[in-house]
Amino acid sequence: MSICGIIAEYNPFHQGHVYQLQYAKQHFDTIVIITSMYYSQRGLPSLLLPEDKARLSLNYGADLVIGLPVCYTAQSAAYFAKYSLQALQQVPIDHLLFGSESNDIHRLETIYDSIQSKTINASTSMNHNLQLDLLPNDQLAIHYVHECKEMGIIPESMQRNTTYPSATQTRKDYFSNKKVLFDTYFQSQQRWENYYPYLKTFLQLTPAQTLEQFFLVNEGIEYRLKKAAKENTWPAFLEASISKTYSKSRIQRTCLMILLQITKEMMKKHDQFRSLIVLGFNEKGQQLLKDHDLVATKFKEMNAFDQYIENQTITLYNSVQPHPIQRKAVLKI
Repeated sequence: MSICGIIAEYNPFHQGHVYQLQYAKQHFDTIVIITSMYYSQRGLPSLLLPEDKARLSLNYGADLVIGLPVCYTAQSAAYFAKYSLQALQQVPIDHLLFGSESNDIHRLETIYDSIQSKTINASTSMNHNLQLDLLPNDQLAIHYVHECKEMGIIPESMQRNTTYPSATQTRKDYFSNKKVLFDTYFQSQQRWENYYPYLKTFLQLTPAQTLEQFFLVNEGIEYRLKKAAKENTWPAFLEASISKTYSKSRIQRTCLMILLQITKEMMKKHDQFRSLIVLGFNEKGQQLLKDHDLVATKFKEMNAFDQYIENQTITLYNSVQPHPIQRKAVLKI
């Protein structure tokens, strides 16, 4: 039996994801999704709740959906790939399917090797360092391919279908009041503009020495953020924060760790992720969970650190919700 893993964000779920799941069903026996939950790899609030990501995934072909906590999600592409595959390896999967603009595994391997052999200028982007123009899916894919090689998993790429709007375009359309697919599931308040008043106040009131203790706060970025917090709007704050060294995604991820109060010391103690935090499954997916010690289908079954992260995450997510959400039971179909 072939078991295929897919690393997803579903921020939001769109037609391209339906296409990928249909492709996976045609080529593999069982499909396992690991998805970010309340916040994305780039540090964006999620328009979809975890239970809705599970529901849509299962409706369109997945058999098991597991979640990746925010402290492992909102990281660089390399760590996002590492933590996602550490969890998927516990299932275990034997293939990983991912979308790719180049759709060329050998090229992706070559690019990864060139990163390792090249002296990287930390003040510029990976694309600039390597004189490449990697598109978003391939920026993740090079790390997927590497981690698969390390873990004995077969990487399988599929050509990204550009006829479908991307998640970025879908979010842009939605916040421009355009009708988009699956938007009845969307949480309309989940955008950084709504978090900024609290972030602005927190940055202004918190000493730089305290900010420096939070995860991802490195290289003096705390001083840059405190200065930028004088701005009155989120776009102006971003413009004041971004530089050659600090990308938009890096700023968003760092601010997220500050608001969640996740410290460097915490992440030093919890630098691996091998849990199976279950969001939903069907009968076939349920069979994969038998005889696993690290399965958590209920909050009380999660380890203490994962419980802390879950509580922090839901509290922050609820801070901009018109009606507070609660952690839902595992979805069974």
